[in-house]
This record gives sequence, structure tokens and C-alpha cells, in this order.
Amino acid sequence: MTRRLLAIACAGFAGAVARATGLPWEVWEAPSRLAAIDPGDSVLERSSHCLDGCRYDRSNAGSEGVDANPYPRRWLYRDGDEAVVLDERGPGALTRWWLTTGFGASTCIDPAIRVRVRLDGAAQPALDAPLAALFDGSTEPFTPPLAYDRLQSSGGFVSHVPIAYAHGLRIGLTGTDDGGDNPCTGNPQRLLWFQLQHHRVVPGTAVTSFVAGHDEPAWRAFLAHAGDDPWHAMLSSLTATTQLAPGERAVLATRSGPGWLRGIRLRLPRAAYAGLQLQVGVDGAPAIDMPVADFFASPADAQAPARGVLVGEDAGGWLYAWFPIPFADGIEIALAADAALAAPVAVDSALAFDAAPVPADAGRFEARLSDACSAASALVLDRASGAGKIVGVAARYRTVGPPTRGYLEGDERAGTDGAIAPAWYGTGVEDFFEGGFYFDRGAFAGPLAGATIVDADGSGSTYAYRLMPAAPLTYTSSLQFEQEAGYAPSSTVPTCIRSVVYAYRRDVPALVGYDAFEIGDAPAAAAHDYALPATAICAPLASRFEDEPPTARTARVCAYGDGASRFRFHVADARPPLRLRRTFDAGRGIPGETAGSAAATVFVNGAAAGAFAPAPANPERRWQQQEALLDVAAGTTDFEIVVEPEFRAYANVFAESRWELRGGWKDAIFADGCEATAPQATAIRR
Repeated sequence: MTRRLLAIACAGFAGAVARATGLPWEVWEAPSRLAAIDPGDSVLERSSHCLDGCRYDRSNAGSEGVDANPYPRRWLYRDGDEAVVLDERGPGALTRWWLTTGFGASTCIDPAIRVRVRLDGAAQPALDAPLAALFDGSTEPFTPPLAYDRLQSSGGFVSHVPIAYAHGLRIGLTGTDDGGDNPCTGNPQRLLWFQLQHHRVVPGTAVTSFVAGHDEPAWRAFLAHAGDDPWHAMLSSLTATTQLAPGERAVLATRSGPGWLRGIRLRLPRAAYAGLQLQVGVDGAPAIDMPVADFFASPADAQAPARGVLVGEDAGGWLYAWFPIPFADGIEIALAADAALAAPVAVDSALAFDAAPVPADAGRFEARLSDACSAASALVLDRASGAGKIVGVAARYRTVGPPTRGYLEGDERAGTDGAIAPAWYGTGVEDFFEGGFYFDRGAFAGPLAGATIVDADGSGSTYAYRLMPAAPLTYTSSLQFEQEAGYAPSSTVPTCIRSVVYAYRRDVPALVGYDAFEIGDAPAAAAHDYALPATAICAPLASRFEDEPPTARTARVCAYGDGASRFRFHVADARPPLRLRRTFDAGRGIPGETAGSAAATVFVNGAAAGAFAPAPANPERRWQQQEALLDVAAGTTDFEIVVEPEFRAYANVFAESRWELRGGWKDAIFADGCEATAPQATAIRR
């Protein structure tokens, strides 16, 4: 990497530079918020996925035997009459909650199941209501377009109401046990599949906690757009009509920077969607280069048009995309016709530009097209080094074997930042795209998700899109995002996926590893002044992680039920934000009953600086990893760390095997160095 490119890459992450303001999920406030890459924000997924890679990705037992699903309950833990599904410590927000229920087809949610939402450690719930009320439109603010039930979301129940919290969030369910009569199914079962996306932000971040009944009118108004600018900036457009002959390329517009391409709108015959290539070059590098049909999530054979808030086809037949695309030096937008195009085509275009400043934390926009078939256990949708976030996915799925819709059973998994344990581990293709049971209510198109082609019998294909502006897949140094092919890693279905991933990226990591040690390495532990409570029990552990295929690890692990552990890191020129990663044994709890690890407060130099949330138990794959975001003053070099667990009946053990401190990119790591005063105007270039 040249010194100029290094300086450019460092500009967004070194020192105090201009950046987008506000909370990372509040993208409706400004386009720059969507483009911002914030290493102080981590978005994680908590789901009901099977603990050992089996095909049963829901809580509670079905008709399968114990051998096939030995731990059917996927709650985090039980506390009294509550099955707790999420228990977060520190500031953040739950920005997506998807679930479905039924057996073979979606059903209503048993009205006896209630949800209790507790904020900031309060004993009394801020919200106590029937679970169905969060999706059926009966309870503000859980109404369309912020929340939908299975009839509107084709088998899924989904809420995008931000439940923000200043100090913590706990979500518990009551009435979830099997038994008695479930009026929705006519049997005693209460099977629940669930996914929750939630943000963790740096402690000390000012967050106003959710209040029951409080609406988000700006977010609601943002999602109400389907074709026009969701930020309602009233930008003028550069319009033209362009004739393209087969094999011809036409430049629609060029601009010198810095600035933004804020909107792309095209109108052309549907038959030409696959035969015209959209090409957008940003600062000399390709950002978009793919058929119009793919980029706009609009295949010519769609059963319903995509009507996403950021991409799709409007009622007038205009294709649109409102991903804000920043540029530092310049941008070119062009169309290229395939040589095999049947005849010349006329294209109407409308391009919206904005001369607003580009903050230094803006990532470069990129849409990646992938088209692959495999009989292996998973297909990679995206792989990246550096930092970034995925804000949308559109894909067509099909099988190349005998007709089956089993290709929709595959879970999504995302490994981030060198961690082995997945940051996201989902429950199925249609679940990722916010439907359920193979989209059992047919095609649908919503502002954040849709299935515009639904395969009725497994002989065709399924096309779906999901936009994730408020619940992106974030990474600070690396990403592998993959889709399982079939029912389970051991029960695959030959699958083809043609996908587009919409993302904002930087080629340089935002966070890097500063120091780490294994507690079983006696010299390393001594060098870090590592000390355990006297009651700790230590032993070697040979087990596996939850990734696929599962990574094996044999190492020393220590567990204790009282006291605290202590250790020290020395890092010259450490730069916030900082994260403390723990590798530990999660196998000592009982899945669905007690957590695999207690929560803990992290003290740095005597001050509370962060926290670990309770972790789910997994006796099948005992190795797990967590990160605590730390609030530590810039310039700190000596980190005296005390990890003080919160022991409770539902989580009475804390274990540890390896500790690692990560933080902002800093000069001492790289021979070429980074200039904190690198020009902000070039911060997004690579």
C-alpha cells in the first residue's frame, strides 16, 4: 500500500475527525448516517438456531426425537415464569425482531403468550402485553410500516420499532411452555422461531430509553416511501432519454467531487432489464457493475414488484435506488447494452446529486453480484477485509437437484473480525427475508423486505430482498457472510444463489488486535499479572465452536461462582473505541433454563468501563466468544482490568480461557504510519 493510499485509508479512523452525528440506527435523520462506518457500534443477532448444527431452528420440541434435538429450548435462561430471550447490558437498541410459529404452515400466536420488556435494570416492565400485540397492529407504535403480522409478511411476524435503552434491555416471554390447548394450532405445542438484531454501542453513549406508546414518526415517514427519496431532500434531478443499441455504452452523467449521488431512477422496457448493465465508478474504482435487474432487485419474471424503501420498482414502472453514494474525487454513471440485446432500447433516467459535505467516517458504497451453485454445506455471499456494514441483500435461490424447497432451509451465518463464533446465526432463508414457512402467504413487497417470486413446489426459484438500514451486519476488520445450503450442514440440498450485497466499506480495518493471552500459557498469564479468585476451578477443555464446519479447540479454561478475575494490558498509543474479547466455556448451563455464562462488569483502572451480557448455554459446542465495548479515555496506556461477574440463580458461573484487547488503528502497528490530519475530502477513497 502506498503512503498516499494509507493516509487516505487512515483518515476515517484516526483521531478526532468530522463524522456523522447521532445514534447509528437513526438512519432516517440523514443519508450520511446510513453511509457511516462506526467502530463503536456492533450489531449482533440472537436467534433460536440449533445448538449443534441440527435442522430444528426453533424453541420447544416438535415431533422429532430427543436424539435429533437433545436441547430444544432456545431461551437464554428462565427467571420465575419468564423465558428470557435477550438480556443486554449497557447502551444500545433492539431494531429488528422477527418470529414465526406453527407447524408446516404459519399460524397465529397463542394469545396466552405475553412479552415483558424491562429497561435499564428496572424491576417493573416498561411493556407487558400479549406477544401478538407487537405485530397485529393493535398497539402503538407496533403498527405498519414499523411492524407486520404473518398475513402481511408472508408467514413472518416482524417489528422494526427501535427499542432503545441507556443501560440495558431484558425481554422475557410467559406462557411459552407446551401443554394445554393452543387455540392457534389445536394442539399443545408452541413452537417459536425467532431472530433479534440489536446494537451494542460504547458505554457512555447518550441513549434515550424506549417509552411504551412513544412513536417514531420520522422512521415511520421514512418507511412510507416507495420510489421517491426517503429523506425527502427535494433534490433536483438530471433527466435524460438515452438510446442504446446492442453492444453500446452510454455515459449518463459525471461529477467531480466531493459530493453524493443520492438517487438513481431508470425507466425502460421490462424485457431489457437483464440486458442492460448499470456501471457506476466512484473515485476511479467500480462501485456497481451488474445487470439492471439485479441491482434494482427487479427480475423480469417477478410475481410482484419490489417496493423497498431504498430499491425497487415504483407504481409508474420506474426502477429506483436511494442508497447514498459518496465520492471524493469524482463519479461516473453509465449504461452498457449487451451485444445480444434483441433491439435498441430507450432509457429514461433521472439522477439526483447532492453537494453536501462527505463526513470522514463515510464508507464507499459497493454492490457485489455473486452467482454460484454448490452441493457443499454453505455458499459464501460476501467476504471482505477492512471495515464496513452490509445494508441490504437481494437474491434468487433454487435447487439443481430433485424438486424441493429444502434450499430455503439454510441458515445465514456471519463471522466477523477474526472471531470464530458467529456474530449472526440465523434460522432459514425465508426467515432472513422476514417471511415464514417458505413464504406461505405468497409474494409480498414491503419497505424493508419482500419475496417477489415464490416457488410453489420446489421446481422453480425464490427471489427475495431485505434492506437493513437500521439493523446492518457490521464488521471492523473482516467478514465472512455465508448461507447454509439445505436443512443442516449434514443434510445439504444442492443450491444455486444469485445474490447482490449492498454495503458500505473501507479497505483498512477500523479496529486491530493490540494484545492477547491464553490463561493456560503460564508465562503469558504471568506477564499480564493474571489472577483468579481462590474458588476457581481450572481444567483442559476439548470442544468445538458454533461455526460450520465446527472449529475444534483444546485449551485450559477456568470457571468460578464468586469473586473476580484480574489482569493487565500495556498498550502504547491505544486509540478508542476499545473492545475486550473473551473466549470461554458456555457448556456449564442448561439450554433454555440457565445461562452458559453470567453477566459481568468490566472495570478498567478502577472505573466501570463496559459489560458482558449473559451468554446462552451450549453443552454440544462449548467454546464461545463475546466482546465488551469499553469506555476508556484516549491516551490510556496501562489497562488494569477487573472482570466482576453478576452471579444469579439463572447464571451462576463465569468462565474464561483467552483474553484479547482490540482498539483503533494506530501508528505504532504500521511502519508507514497514519496521519491523523489526512485530508477529510479524500477519506472515502481506496
